[in-house]
Amino acid sequence: MNLSQIDFLAAAAAATAVMMCGITGIQTQFRFLALQTALFSGICLLEGFSSHGQHMAQFIILAAVVLIVKAAGIPLFLMWAANKMSIIRDKGNTASPPVTLIMAFGAIAAGYFLIPQFAVYSAGNPVSAGMAVALLFIGMIFMVTRRLAISQVTGFLIIENGIFLYGLTQAKGMPHLVEMAVVFEALIAVLIAGLVILRINRNFEHIDVTQMRGLRH
Repeated sequence: MNLSQIDFLAAAAAATAVMMCGITGIQTQFRFLALQTALFSGICLLEGFSSHGQHMAQFIILAAVVLIVKAAGIPLFLMWAANKMSIIRDKGNTASPPVTLIMAFGAIAAGYFLIPQFAVYSAGNPVSAGMAVALLFIGMIFMVTRRLAISQVTGFLIIENGIFLYGLTQAKGMPHLVEMAVVFEALIAVLIAGLVILRINRNFEHIDVTQMRGLRH
């Protein structure tokens, strides 16, 4: 199977998600998230070049929005929120980092084998479809195995990145305004989640989701 440059960047983004599964340091986790999302900005530019100038300006705008909002703005906000709550490391994983890494590698393998079911071959980037599916699986793994609410927000963003990657590389007819709307919806969701987590931390003095029994009353 021939890999395009877009496929290579998509595979690199999936690799960063795998590495995040083995990281417990919150700040490092957000840096890898920023790197993962910055790769999508590169994919936007490559998609623009492959369009032979027809939608080049739109892809450049989309790449800038992704870089500024998703690769810089959201990780910086999450870092600020983590600093406000004095969170340095996520020590409450329900699965150890080595086990989580094995699960993430399994998600990459599953994504690769599911390429024929999800790839739009006319789009020219079949491996990107598999890596998008792998990001969905890894994001779910991240949300299930992490106990801190702020880490679960990271899992949500990995899932959102998988959806964005699939739409960007496979759904050629998707209007770029819709893709930019997805970016800003993710920003709004993270801002709301961050503010809610800060409020919960203030009231309960922790953000371990397994100990928030009092929220039911």
